[in-house]
Amino acid sequence: MSGNLVFIHERERLRAWLNHNPGLHLYSLADLDPFFWPATSWYGWEVDGQLEAVALLYISPFLPNLIGLADRHQMSAFERLLFALNKLLPQRFHALLSPGLEECFESHYSLYSEGTCLRMCLTAPEQLQVCVPIQGAVALGPSDLERLRAFYRESYPGNWFDPRMLETGVYLGLEREGDLVATAGVHALSAAEGIAALGNIAVHSAHRGQGLATQVTAALCQRLYPQIGTLGLNVHAENAPAQAAYRRVGFTEIARFGEWVMARRL
Repeated sequence: MSGNLVFIHERERLRAWLNHNPGLHLYSLADLDPFFWPATSWYGWEVDGQLEAVALLYISPFLPNLIGLADRHQMSAFERLLFALNKLLPQRFHALLSPGLEECFESHYSLYSEGTCLRMCLTAPEQLQVCVPIQGAVALGPSDLERLRAFYRESYPGNWFDPRMLETGVYLGLEREGDLVATAGVHALSAAEGIAALGNIAVHSAHRGQGLATQVTAALCQRLYPQIGTLGLNVHAENAPAQAAYRRVGFTEIARFGEWVMARRL
């Protein structure tokens, strides 16, 4: 396949391409929102004026994050795009890549696997209607930052938590006797794009096995849907209890991808 690397700055062009599979491109669509847009760089592989692949580099407060998720018929175009990007990317970055695409970086980078994840999306929203509203659910905002950090240190160490997401107004906590025992929030949210990526869903170790993850996730989805039509999340492939909780709410697996840290070889 011939073609060339292009830098893309037009939201409408990106939106049209990404919306061919909004669940797969959940985070990228959310990043079209003005809240996230300034931190993004977009790269495409173009053939005869048509986009065949799109990758996003997001400059986060942590490591830069590269997203390269492909439908099966797009793998060849993505390989060409990622090979072309090898010399343009940071010295060290985190990557979400469809299986096999990590090989595009082996000649320039040392690769460190962080495992396989599932992308799950809400495909059976009717199941939300049978979820009983939970008692003790409270909205969490910027003033709850320190108690959330303490909760995650205990219940979800090493999780990816961006405090800016507390400004969205859709973070939920479940309290028992004034203490947080479960949370559910968002990693990305765009009302304009109708997209939300759920995240930071956690249950305190002393309260697991009671269905709280299912309940707090359902409560968050009930607040978001149907105004936000595409709801999705990532979950590690080995985390069977979390997957079961999300399926009870109405989520199903739509794709798998690898999480990697790439470090350029000197």
